[in-house]
Amino acid sequence: MTKAILFAAAATAMALVSTGANAAANLVSAAVTGSNGSTVWNTTSATGFYTVFLQQPYGKIMNPEGQAINDPTEAGLNSFTINGDGWPIGGTTDSDPSYTMTLKFADGATISGIYQKGISGVLDATSSTVGDTTYTFTGFAWDRSHADNVSGNKAVAGGDTSDYAGQFSFSAVQSAVPEPTTWAMMLAGFGMIGLGLRSRRKEQAKVAYA
Repeated sequence: MTKAILFAAAATAMALVSTGANAAANLVSAAVTGSNGSTVWNTTSATGFYTVFLQQPYGKIMNPEGQAINDPTEAGLNSFTINGDGWPIGGTTDSDPSYTMTLKFADGATISGIYQKGISGVLDATSSTVGDTTYTFTGFAWDRSHADNVSGNKAVAGGDTSDYAGQFSFSAVQSAVPEPTTWAMMLAGFGMIGLGLRSRRKEQAKVAYA
């Protein structure tokens, strides 16, 4: 009986320790800004800039008409493909030598990273921790392609044969910090373990002096 109580209490305490917190916040904004500061693609056409169209998975465009996004964030790595209308119009070269991508989340977290052509990997990647979730920028690319994929604010061909295409990624990692109610249940579980051990010691003492 004592062993059963001990095992049950220990299992309860361990399960509570491993209990995670709430899901990470939704991604609500993404923007690509050229290093000159004036060329901008944003997720919503309401900003007055060109739209950066997000796809996840490939083929499913989240903002086909430049509407605001509110995309659920998964624990671990989150990857997207992206497109934007070509600029300068009629050209084939990139508008800027480098681009910064900035991501914003519903809980107020903001992270960013820089892509520079010819350099492998993302530059100056940042992280942000809000509550129990840490967001980290992990990847970014943004180059002109030989395709007419989108227009300025709609995900339909717009006439420019050298639109931008690329990808970005970030990770969302939650710390396993129990909430107050979980702490209370954990203490109760450890208390049961303590009572079980105390009863076990008493039984051993009786056997020793019988």
